[in-house]
Order: sequence, then C-alpha cells, then structure tokens
Amino acid sequence: MRQNLLRADSALLRYPIREVVTIGKRLEKLGNFSMIWENIGDPVSAGENVPAWMHEVVQKQVSTDQSFAYTETKGAIAAREYVLEHFSNKKKCTVDDILFFNGLGEAINKVMNNLPKETRVLMPSPTYPSHATAESMHAGCSFISYSLDPNNDWEPDIEEIENKVRYNDHVVAILVINPNNPTGSVYKRETLEKIVAIAKKYDCFLIFDEIYHHMTFDGVQTTLLHEIIGDVPGISMKGISKDIPWPGSRCGWIEVYNAEKDDNFKGFIEIILLTKMLEVCSTTLPQIVLPHLYQHPEYKTYLKSRIEKYQRRADEAYEFFASIPQVRVNKPKGVFYLVVELLNLPLRKLDSVNKKVRLHLDKLETSDTPPDFQFSYELMGAEGICVVPLTGFGASITGFRMTLLQENDAIFSDTLARIARGIKAYYS
Repeated sequence: MRQNLLRADSALLRYPIREVVTIGKRLEKLGNFSMIWENIGDPVSAGENVPAWMHEVVQKQVSTDQSFAYTETKGAIAAREYVLEHFSNKKKCTVDDILFFNGLGEAINKVMNNLPKETRVLMPSPTYPSHATAESMHAGCSFISYSLDPNNDWEPDIEEIENKVRYNDHVVAILVINPNNPTGSVYKRETLEKIVAIAKKYDCFLIFDEIYHHMTFDGVQTTLLHEIIGDVPGISMKGISKDIPWPGSRCGWIEVYNAEKDDNFKGFIEIILLTKMLEVCSTTLPQIVLPHLYQHPEYKTYLKSRIEKYQRRADEAYEFFASIPQVRVNKPKGVFYLVVELLNLPLRKLDSVNKKVRLHLDKLETSDTPPDFQFSYELMGAEGICVVPLTGFGASITGFRMTLLQENDAIFSDTLARIARGIKAYYS
C-alpha cells in the first residue's frame, strides 16, 4: 500500500479468549479429535438448553412491527425504565442516564476511546481482556493495573490502588469488575467502599463492570456501585448475556451515576451519547424483550437452578485441584469460572496425540511464549482441553481460567481429571 495501514500500537490488540480457539481448531484437525472448549463464558455453546418459555417470549416480540424499527439512541424506553426500577437507583440515576449498547464490548470501547489520550483508567490484574485491550489501544501503551491478591480471595490491593492513583495524575478512573471475571471472587463491601473513598479523595470517577451481579452463590451478597457511590461520578456496566443467558443478543447498557455532580464528567458522557448517535441505536429486539424475560414467572426459578449447578461445579473443581501440590486455587463465590494458579511453572512438553500435532506445537512455541501459554498449548495437544492462560488476562501470575458451564456431569468430571493429568505430567 502507498501508506502503512497498521497503527503503531496494533500489537496491543489482543483477545486471548478467542485467540486460543484458532490454535485449538488447528490442533483438532491435525490430531483428528474433538476439543473440549473451556475458554469462553457461553452457557449455550457449553450445552445449556434455552428454555421453551424464553423462546416463546422472543417469538412473541419478534412478531411485532416494533421489533423491526429503530429505538431511541439511548435505548428502548421500556427497557430503560425496567433497568432503573429493578437494577439501579433513582437517587443516583434517571432513565435518561441509561444507555444501551450492542454488548458490553461496545460500551467498554465507547467509554475508553472517548477519553483524552493522555488520561488513564486503572485496571485490575488479572482483568477481563476487553477492558485491558481497549484501555491500551486508547492510550497507545500497556495498561496500568492494581493487583488482585490470590492470598486474600482475590480481593483488590487497596494500598496499591491508592498509590497508583496518588502518584499518577493521568489516572482519571478506577475499574472494578465485581463479581469478578476471571477469578469468580465477589468483593467485600468494605473493600469497595475504600475504593469509592479513593476515587472521591483524588477526584476520579468509577467504572464498575457488574454484568454478573445476579450470579453469586448461596450466602454471598453483591454490593452494587449505586449502593455505595455517594456523590462520586460513576458508571455501572450490565447486560443480559450471562443471567438470561443470551450472549448472542449482544445487549448491554451503562447506568451513569451523579453526572450532575461534575460538569466535566457530564460532558464526557454527552460525548459518548453523541458517538452512539452516529450509529443511530443498538439492536432493537433484545431491548424490547428484556423486561418480558426478567418479569416472566419462571425466570427466578430458572436462574436459581443455574446458579446451584455452577456452585456444584465450583465445589467439585475446587476440591479436585486443591489436592494437587503444584497449584493454588480459591473457591469461587459466584460467576461461572475457576482460576487455577500454576506455581513455579516450568517450560515442558507433553506427549501429543500424534506427530503432526507435536510438530505444529514446536513451531508455535518460541522463546517468547509465556510459560502458561505453552502449558495451555501442550494441554490442548495432549489432552484435548482448551483453557485460557492467566497471563492472557493481564496477570503476572501464571495459571489458567476454565469455565464451570459443562452440562454433562461425567464430561465435567472427566475434564477435571484430564487437566489434572496434564498438570502432573507437565511438572513430572
């Protein structure tokens, strides 16, 4: 081309949750086997059947002419009213402070990309890759982070957060993912209150990714941002891809709190709305369906049964991995993921299913390959299990994340056994 088409920061554009699939698909073909995909949080792809009542609700709405039309740019009014009434706080937010997007991926990019380039958002580590990549691409350099402590149930390091904010005046916002992906942690209220206090002290705003706010295990309570934010400006991110579940709907929203408290923050939100206007609106059907799904008489029972299933999976996986000396694992408090740390991880090779797979892995694994990426590749080649390396979530700790979504009890137990076999062989 007459000009270089690649941005200087294009190397920062990463999404390991999907990238491992490309490698896994190639290994499937070379090895002539079926991979067990533990990489992505899609309950439907993992075998969960969408209930008949949900089909009926969608079919009824798609038969209306309204489902074929545009909505308001901010979103369908009935959907925003429902969100405000049931998930938000009328003292901190109005129906006009709710804005729908085509999934939270779009919302994340809109928030990050509309900040001035010199400003930064402080991220957790490990973190969900969409947040980290969007912030990195916005800034043109690696994201800056605070640690989640595996020795303290993955709670945020409050002292580190305050130091990162205090000594870097380019930080304008703090991101919190609660309940947390990838760790499955649900943070203590006092921890979150301390983060709010830091934002207030240093005149920052808050971004809370709360898409899993319904997905907590028995006896665990989620503290939502609107309950503790006080007069600090903030954004809550939610959506219907997990608790409904309808990941293919690509339907998420932000709730803006205390916009009137700061003219600069209010102007920033107005810019986000203007950029959304350029797209007209988000997809109509999921928005008009949303209130009907949540209000359906079978929804609460359905959600409860799903959470109970994930908790059983979490208990089984925790007990299984806790007995392996080379790993460290915390029992999740919610969501449907499990993080397994691989301690003092060596660089090894496993016996692959055949020579073609071995040769492909040898080409793939270079001196630059992070240790837990190499482990994940070897696990795919030897055991046919695809997990996501923990360093792919921006962590300095080696390990992997797997899901708790497998519907079949026997397959789930076998998956745990095969991962354990891979771990033990890798360390032997």
